[in-house]
Amino acid sequence: MLSLEGRQLGNYDVIRRIRVGGMGAVYEGKQRTAFNRRVAIKVILGNYAADRDMRRRFAREARTVARLHHPHILPLIEYGDEQGILYLVMPFIEGGTLTSYLRRSLPDLNEVSAIYQQLLDAVEYAHDEGLIHRDIKSSNVLLEQRRSGTPHVYLADFGLVRTSKQTELEQARKPIPLDQVPGTPHYMAPEQTMGIVSTSSDIYALGVMLYQLLTGVLPYDDPDEEQVIQMHLSAPIPSPSDHDATIPVELGEVVRTAMAKRVEDRYSSIAELRQAFLAAIQSPADTALPIENNFVADEILPPVVPPVSTPLQPIEAPVPMLLVEQRHKRQVSNEAIARGRQHTTDDVRRNKVRTTEPIHSRWGKHRRFTVSIMAVVLVPIVLLALLLTPRLIGISLFPVGVPLLGADPTATVTITPQAKHLSDTYILTASSQVSKPDVTTREFPTGLVPGSLTDSRTVPTSGSAFVSGLQARGYLLFVNSGESPAFVPAGITFTTTLGVPVQTTQSVEVPPQQNGQNGTSTASAVAVNAGSVGNILVNTLARRCCHGLFVSNPDQFSGGADAHLVHAITQADIDSVRGQLSSELQQRVLKQLVNKLAPGEVMVQQPVYRTTASSDKPVGSHVDQVTVQVTVSATAVVYNRSLAGNLAVQLLDAQAHQTLGNSYLQQGAPAVGIPRVVQLGKNGVIYLGVPVREVWVYSFSPQQLNRWKQTIRGATVDAALAYLNAQGGVEAVQIHLPFGTDHFPANVDQIKIMVV
Repeated sequence: MLSLEGRQLGNYDVIRRIRVGGMGAVYEGKQRTAFNRRVAIKVILGNYAADRDMRRRFAREARTVARLHHPHILPLIEYGDEQGILYLVMPFIEGGTLTSYLRRSLPDLNEVSAIYQQLLDAVEYAHDEGLIHRDIKSSNVLLEQRRSGTPHVYLADFGLVRTSKQTELEQARKPIPLDQVPGTPHYMAPEQTMGIVSTSSDIYALGVMLYQLLTGVLPYDDPDEEQVIQMHLSAPIPSPSDHDATIPVELGEVVRTAMAKRVEDRYSSIAELRQAFLAAIQSPADTALPIENNFVADEILPPVVPPVSTPLQPIEAPVPMLLVEQRHKRQVSNEAIARGRQHTTDDVRRNKVRTTEPIHSRWGKHRRFTVSIMAVVLVPIVLLALLLTPRLIGISLFPVGVPLLGADPTATVTITPQAKHLSDTYILTASSQVSKPDVTTREFPTGLVPGSLTDSRTVPTSGSAFVSGLQARGYLLFVNSGESPAFVPAGITFTTTLGVPVQTTQSVEVPPQQNGQNGTSTASAVAVNAGSVGNILVNTLARRCCHGLFVSNPDQFSGGADAHLVHAITQADIDSVRGQLSSELQQRVLKQLVNKLAPGEVMVQQPVYRTTASSDKPVGSHVDQVTVQVTVSATAVVYNRSLAGNLAVQLLDAQAHQTLGNSYLQQGAPAVGIPRVVQLGKNGVIYLGVPVREVWVYSFSPQQLNRWKQTIRGATVDAALAYLNAQGGVEAVQIHLPFGTDHFPANVDQIKIMVV
C-alpha cells in the first residue's frame, strides 16, 4: 500500500502510520510552521484520489468538519491536495481511541457517565446542525488524557455524514447490498443495513456504545460480519447486567430502549436518551431497611453468637437486633436485603418482649455472652500473632516452608502469559488469469458467472398516422364488332352510370370480328378518384365508346378506401415495455447469479446489466398493439471469500512469526473481516482490502516450568515474584502459599505452576 513515512505534504512532515483502512490511512505528522506541533494526517489512497465520487466525499468531510465548532468534535486544521494525495489535518490526540482505552481497563460508573455524556453532547450538536454521523463507533472516539479526572472525548471521522435532506431521499430507496452499506456492522441499526439512516440510527449506535462502555465488549460479536448483521436484525437485545451483575439494571433498560429493533421504539432524541441515562446512573441500588425509632442506624452491635446452655437448664441467649450496613450498590443482592429485613423485624419483636425478664436473668446471660465474644475475638488474634511474628522480628516459630498442622502443603503459582493482538488490512490482487492462490504475490483467482433471462409483453400502440385514400382497381372489357382492329390508348376515362369516372392504365388493341365472332380485349383500370366510392359494382360501366367499341366492367372494382387515422407503433411503446421489464428482469437475473454461486463465493460488485428490446413489427407499423421482447443478461465477477481470508491469515501469520518469534502460539481462530474493493484495475483485475486480526499468547515449555520450580523452592514470596516477573513472556504472577508459611516448600513436588 502507499507509504508516506518521511515525505512532506504541504506544510507537514509525515512521521509514521497510525492506522490504515480500506480506502485511506492516518499518519502522525509535524506542522512545520507551528514549532513542529504533532498532528494527525488523514490521507486517501492515490487510486481513490482520482475517483470523482471519492474526491467529493473527502471534500464533503472537510467542509462538514470545518463548520462544526464543538469542544467534543475533533476540529479540522487544514485540507489539501499534494501530488494527487488528498489529506485532512487534525490535532493529534495522545490518548488514542476509545477502543484501545477499553482494552487497557474497564471504566467505573463515574468514568462511564463522564465519557458518555461528552459523546452525547457531540452527537446532539451534530443533529442540531442537521447532520447524521452514520458511523459512531469506539474507534472513531478519541480520548485526550488529563492530569486529573476522566479523559476529554472527541468524536471524529465525519466521512459518512449525511444531512437530514439526503436522509429523506435515502428513506425512499430500495434496500442495497450489504457490501455497499456505509458504516460498521457491529454498530449498525437494523434499518441501516438496508441503506436507510436517520438520527435514530445514531441513537442505536450510542446504545451499542453504552453497552461496550459498561462491559468492555460488544453486544453482538462474531468473526462473520454478515452474522453480526443478522444478530442486529433478529437476536434478543442483551443486557449489560447479564454480563456483569454489578451493573445497575436501570442502565440495561437504557441500552434496551436505545437498541430497539424498531425506530419508533427507541428514544426520539439525544435529549431523551441523556435524561434516561442520568436517571439510571443516579438511581440508588439499595433501599434502607426499616428500623425502630429507639435504635441509631450507624450503631454497630455485637454479632449473634450460638446459645450457651448448662446441664441443668437450657438457657437461650438474647438475640440482639441486627443492623444491616449498607454495602456497595453493585454488590448487595435483593435476596440478602429481604433476609435482613425479616431478621431485623423478628429480633426487634423478641427484644421488646424480653424487656420484662428479671434483672439477674439478663445479667447471667450477659456474662455468658461476654465470654463467648472474648473467645471469638482472642482466637484470631493469637493466630495472627503466630503468623506475623516471623515477619516482624525475623524469628520463625515453624520450620521454613512447613504449614500449620492440617493445612494443604502445596504452593500454587498462577502465571498469566503475555498476549499480543495483531491486526492488519492486506491489499490482495484477484484476477481471472490466476489459477490458484499465491501468498508470495498476494494473488488469488476470480471467476465469471453468467446469467440471462427474457420476457415479453403486449401493449396497445400509442402512435397515430393519417392514411390517404386509396383508388379502387379493376379491369375493362372492350368488344369490337367491326371489320378492322381498334386501338385504345392508356389514360382514356370512362364514366359509369353512377357518375364514377374510371381510367385505363394500359394501352390495348382490340382485334376485329372474325368468323362471326366479335374481337375482345381487356385493359387494367383504376377509379380516377380515391375512396370507397370507386369500388363500383359489376357492369356499372356498359356503353359504346371510341371506334364503335363496347366497354364494360365484368367484375367489381375493389381496394378503394377513404382517407383516415390509424394506430401506429412508436419507439416510446418499445422503450416503455423495456423500462417495465428491465428492472424486474435485473432482480431475477441477480437471484439467478446468486443461486449459481458456489459455497464461499461472493460477487465483487453489483453486476453490469445489458438490456436489449425488440418488437414483432417495426416502428411506424399501422397496428393497434405491439409485442415487445426484453432480454437482460449479466456476467458477475466472483471470488471465494475463504481463499481471500486464508491468504490474509497466512500473511498475518508470517508477520507474527517474524515479529514475535516461535515463543508465541496463536489463540483461537483468526477473525477475518469483510473484504472491500479498493480498486478496479484493467483486464478484470481487482484489488481487495482484507482485514484480519489474531491473538498470539506466549507459550511456556514444561522444561521452563520445571526450571522455575527448582529456582523458587524455599524462596520468599518477594524473591519468587522478582524472579518470575523477570522471565520472558510473563504478564502477571499470583502466588498462594500454604497457610501458616511465608516461604515456598523445599520440595518441588509441592509447588504447582498453572498457566492461565
